[in-house]
Amino acid sequence: MNPSNTLLLTGLPRAGTTLCCHILNAYPNVLALHEPMTPSDFDPALGRAAAVAQVVNFAQQNRMTALAEGVVVSRQKDGEVPENPVSQAVGEGGLRPMDVSLGQLDVHNRLLDENFTLVIKHNALFTALLPELNSSLPVYGIVRNPLAVLASWNQVDLPVNQGHIPAGEMFDPQLKAQLGQISDRLERQLHILEWFCRQYLENLDGRILRYEDFVVNPHSVGAKLQLDTVYQAEHKPRANRNSGYDLAQMEVFYQQLRGFGDALRYFYPLAQLDELMDSIRTSA
Repeated sequence: MNPSNTLLLTGLPRAGTTLCCHILNAYPNVLALHEPMTPSDFDPALGRAAAVAQVVNFAQQNRMTALAEGVVVSRQKDGEVPENPVSQAVGEGGLRPMDVSLGQLDVHNRLLDENFTLVIKHNALFTALLPELNSSLPVYGIVRNPLAVLASWNQVDLPVNQGHIPAGEMFDPQLKAQLGQISDRLERQLHILEWFCRQYLENLDGRILRYEDFVVNPHSVGAKLQLDTVYQAEHKPRANRNSGYDLAQMEVFYQQLRGFGDALRYFYPLAQLDELMDSIRTSA
């Protein structure tokens, strides 16, 4: 059993972090929240220690309200954390918009006891604060083949589509300055990918979940997080979407990724990048 009953989850945007929360909510006595805090409520001028204290206090308050009132705050759709927070429908500008909103989740029927495991997920915010968060609560990170991640970034109506990551830049002035000096959107996205992976490489030794693992076997999530409960939902195989990519665009991403990033390469060696690209070509 994990020594802490409050865990933090972070990861690459569009790497399955919300799906991981959805899976975790199918474990008994586990409650996983999708981006329940608003980064704009944090004040970088107060310092990183104050931001970490704000996260810890938020976790404590939500543990109490979950038990006492049967409600918690989370981004949700139709009263639950969905598998995917982005709409399948294309919106203005040909991009897919977010399809979740911040609100209360009713957890009266979750049968939580005082030792329930609370998982809170934020991508850029927790990644930027990783060194300090590590000393307060266990943090786990999610990665995914960067070719698939980059493809998704260019399909969604999120700041990362334009090569910016506001919550990360808020607490990492060096990242903000670096991105401000890069005019090319794709190059900014590549630097953001490397920034995430560098943070995980330096701060999350052994605490990494791979999308490619838990999308096939949701039981691997509980094993990695050392949960003492068992996944209790029927696993639905997810369809291979390699055929849905724009091949010409993917070739550009592939060539750019092959020559970029040391931390990226640590998590996904060139052979894994090649394998995915070959699969995309075959499916095209």
